[in-house]
Amino acid sequence: MERVNPLGNKLKVLLAGMVFNFYWLLAVWGQYRFTYILVFILIATWFLESKSWRFSVLASIPGIVIDSMLRHWHLFDFTVQNRTPLFLNVESIGLIPTWLILLWLGFTTFVWVLRSSISGFATHWLLVAGSLGGAFSYWSGMKLGAVIWQLETLDTFFVLIVIWFTVSAYLLWLLRILNKDPNISTKKE
Repeated sequence: MERVNPLGNKLKVLLAGMVFNFYWLLAVWGQYRFTYILVFILIATWFLESKSWRFSVLASIPGIVIDSMLRHWHLFDFTVQNRTPLFLNVESIGLIPTWLILLWLGFTTFVWVLRSSISGFATHWLLVAGSLGGAFSYWSGMKLGAVIWQLETLDTFFVLIVIWFTVSAYLLWLLRILNKDPNISTKKE
């Protein structure tokens, strides 16, 4: 039986939260100015958490596809055009900007890093937190000028809550599968 260090776990959550918030700010506020820093943080985290890259890629694909569809359907628009960082203009093939793809990869890596802490919460609370947190993240991006919402604020917010509920459920399911922890999606308070 593995001993759990509560202080070590709290420090890990605190450090991961600080790094992710820094990462989020570089991605949303900085957009293309800090692409290489985002890539460095992502690769360093994948190196330190060896299995995180697999979860991150699998978990990010639906979010990238959904955001690309929302852009295609004109629910979102992005203020800064792709500056073709990393030698590829992903917007030319109908995807969201590179910085937002990196943000998806960073977010899902963050979820993997905190998987043991996440498993301690009831699924319904995680779904509520994911739904509201995801929608507020996009609202914050709008307030920082990274994304333009084409519909009314409340309409877009409601759409985002529904989408993030689904994305959160998918992330929890994928965590359970890849982490081999049958309790991660059924844990009760």
